[in-house]
Amino acid sequence: MTRFGQVFSDTIEEMTEEMTGPPAGLAGVAMARGRRLRQRRRLAAGGGALLVCAVLALPWLVLSPAADEPQPGSPAGVTETGPPSDTGLAGGWVIVGNGSRVLDRSTGKLVAMTGSILPAPAGGRVLIEEPGGGLRITDVNGSQPVAVDPTDLGGAYQWSPTGERLVGRISQKEPFRIGFAVIDARTGAVTKRWIDHSAYGCSRCSFSWTRDGREIVMAVADRSGGEAAELVSRLQLFDAATGAPTRSLAVTAMPSGPFSWSPDGRYVIADVDVLVGRWQIVELATGQARPFPYDAVWATGDRLLATADGELLTLSPDGAVLSTVRINPSGVRDVITVGPPA
Repeated sequence: MTRFGQVFSDTIEEMTEEMTGPPAGLAGVAMARGRRLRQRRRLAAGGGALLVCAVLALPWLVLSPAADEPQPGSPAGVTETGPPSDTGLAGGWVIVGNGSRVLDRSTGKLVAMTGSILPAPAGGRVLIEEPGGGLRITDVNGSQPVAVDPTDLGGAYQWSPTGERLVGRISQKEPFRIGFAVIDARTGAVTKRWIDHSAYGCSRCSFSWTRDGREIVMAVADRSGGEAAELVSRLQLFDAATGAPTRSLAVTAMPSGPFSWSPDGRYVIADVDVLVGRWQIVELATGQARPFPYDAVWATGDRLLATADGELLTLSPDGAVLSTVRINPSGVRDVITVGPPA
């Protein structure tokens, strides 16, 4: 997850806490601690804290400035140009988002959207957070909208690799419970799965996906670092369909998304401490890890992609930067998103 995506997630989480009130006991302490940590991250992120996420724009499409400001979550005018001869990205991956531009794959046109949006990496659906805490999912052109019941939802939403589902954190105040919800992108239906918090204690309690979309991933907390760190003791996986625990992995770091996992399932790029963004590449069979310079996605078995300071980087598994492409003009902080070929 990028720094801006993390701040977006934290903001939803804090809004939910304000609506429901803090839980008692250890849960209240944990959430209070989370608020302090989020404040530090927002200071570090500067003025870009609520920058809108964007995905799904083919690299040969260029958006022209809209004549009229669209309403939150609404489409705007577009201009398209012809494709280049070669995108140059490993595995045929493409630049799928830059700023608030979202691709309507059915028309091949870019649509500008405003508001707190989270587009899917595939499938053309967009999660929109509305004023007052409402949630809806729509196509990028505004068609097929569905409402999502926000009851118990606590943010930290993440799309599945195919864009058919989302996962998000859920919690209840009395009695205190923590878990995850899987949201159907076409119907808006929410399926809640409560976890045994005594067996699977979490700190941030955020959830991710495996690359095949079959399992949900959660970091079990290592609290030995106190408030100075957000450490991981292991990863716990759950069946995405049933919510049942499936397996534990000896990985002491949290992956940021489904494409953090290598295509062959041997490695994962994961964050040792979310307070500082200390990334590692971990061999799953042994748990052995070594530092990795960026939060990266696996485009192929031997090439990874990452973004940093407005540039798109291609890396090898040893962390070497093989190529660099400037995407954003200097000083522009638009989020750059890459995705697999359609």
